[in-house]
Amino acid sequence: MKHARDLSGELPVAAMQGMEPLAALVIGALRGWNRGGAGAALVTLRAQMTEGQAAAAMAAMCDLAGILGAARRRPLACHAPECPCVGADEATFARFVREAALGEREEALLLASLMVDGPAITGLTDAAQRFGLHLYRATLRDAAAFAATRPAGTTLH
Repeated sequence: MKHARDLSGELPVAAMQGMEPLAALVIGALRGWNRGGAGAALVTLRAQMTEGQAAAAMAAMCDLAGILGAARRRPLACHAPECPCVGADEATFARFVREAALGEREEALLLASLMVDGPAITGLTDAAQRFGLHLYRATLRDAAAFAATRPAGTTLH
């Protein structure tokens, strides 16, 4: 007998405050896209990247959204842009983009299979890799800037 479940993609599984920078940026862009389309997502990206990086990341995100729109199994559930919670779909999507960007292709393909039909898995993963690499580069730049402003010998625990 199956048990009744109330599981949805909106179910909170984490907090934005605890997310790594790459995941937080992916979720921010996804929420922007979900609420206001490409323009809102671009605003989110511009806040964290140079104009050139944001434009390149946006092109990859448009490819990603195009594949998701055509072959998705169901719409991804997103919280409001200012919500401190991270939903299950958002966390899965951020993990998918991270795995694709960092070269964990098999993991990324597996996660893509949860979101789209079979023929679209490879295309979605390729677009996620391009999108994630642009965002990863921006988060590395921010981490380097933070390290440069921290006094030498500072203990962070």
